[in-house]
Amino acid sequence: MIDLLLDDYSQFSDGYIGVVDGRPVCVIYKEGTFSGCRTDVVDLALKVGVPIVNVFNCEEFELSFETFSNTVEFLKRLSLANGVIPRITVFLNKSHWLLSYQTDFVGMCERTEYSLVTPEVIRSFTGKEVEISPEFHSKSGNCHIFEESDESLISSVKKLIGFLPLNNMEDPPLAETRDDVRRTIDFEVPTDPYQPYEIKTLVAQVLDDEDFFEIQKDYAQNVIVGFGRLDGMSVGVVANNPAYRLGCLDVEGMRKLSSFVRFCDAFNIPVVNFVDTPGFLPDFDQEIGGLSKCMSRLLDIYAQTTTPVISVIVRKAYVGFVPMLLGSDVVFSYSNAEFAVTDADTDSSKLKVGRKEYVEEMRRKAFDSIVNEVIDVKWTRAKLVNALRILESKRKKLPPKKCDVL
Repeated sequence: MIDLLLDDYSQFSDGYIGVVDGRPVCVIYKEGTFSGCRTDVVDLALKVGVPIVNVFNCEEFELSFETFSNTVEFLKRLSLANGVIPRITVFLNKSHWLLSYQTDFVGMCERTEYSLVTPEVIRSFTGKEVEISPEFHSKSGNCHIFEESDESLISSVKKLIGFLPLNNMEDPPLAETRDDVRRTIDFEVPTDPYQPYEIKTLVAQVLDDEDFFEIQKDYAQNVIVGFGRLDGMSVGVVANNPAYRLGCLDVEGMRKLSSFVRFCDAFNIPVVNFVDTPGFLPDFDQEIGGLSKCMSRLLDIYAQTTTPVISVIVRKAYVGFVPMLLGSDVVFSYSNAEFAVTDADTDSSKLKVGRKEYVEEMRRKAFDSIVNEVIDVKWTRAKLVNALRILESKRKKLPPKKCDVL
């Protein structure tokens, strides 16, 4: 398995130091019976500033106080690495108990069995037989990358590493590309503001070689997140997806966005937003489930971003686009985009004006105040690349503080 992940490597303590596509990483690999992890590999990764990849291919775990104590210290080290070096964890077989999510990305394959509380303990307390599949974890957001086989999972992890900087003090790696910066985009935005369509089609066309590496693709599908490149530069992509719930923002969607944008900001990866949302999902269960708190958290994260943030208003920018707008350095808009305080139908009805007149007035005001440039869809790629080049030297300092209050 290590041969699949690393091009060249040497053993170090109970792990490995090696390279993935010529870039250094540290790897912890555990198989058989899990009896704890030494912290040497994590300490080295922190010392030299390289990503840490944990690969757990275990079938059982040892029940002992020594294993418990050792694992607690290991998880503490991984927590200290939060925001300092990228942390990736891969579960290939059975992984239960304390192998928890002190990590940025989690990968699973079809034979993975993972739960924090073992199925036996759940059965003894509830009397219910449970089977917690990797598909379940993928749909619930616990798993970021889900593949059918070990080989395809390791291949995806290697691709993910290629987008990331080695640590929080470096910029993401530049990749060579032959894709023309001025390549035009052949995409037609639906004129009906409530017609569903797949935003990934537009996103992929904009990126180098039309290559979009999606993260958590089975979770909160009303928003999409992932990595791509623009003229060789790594970018994090955030988009509302009208193909699901019309692109509304809900509790799960905002949690997904918050985690991803925070990661990109921590590791100097520019964020590109594609906005097409009718607002927040109007549902009482969403309200009592923490909709306002999740919205406030997303506002905080976007407002605090120090990495470049660019937004493209694709079709609808109703109230739900406010968090994305908050952290944007540059805002582009397509010419037929709609802007509204609540939504165009509700606002025009309350103001007792025609919908068309209201939309035109709001569009004019938005173009005058919050939009930096109105662009043609076909030039989206060229405009984004140009903006990124200008924003490369962005400098933003936040007020001094000890930590955020969640």
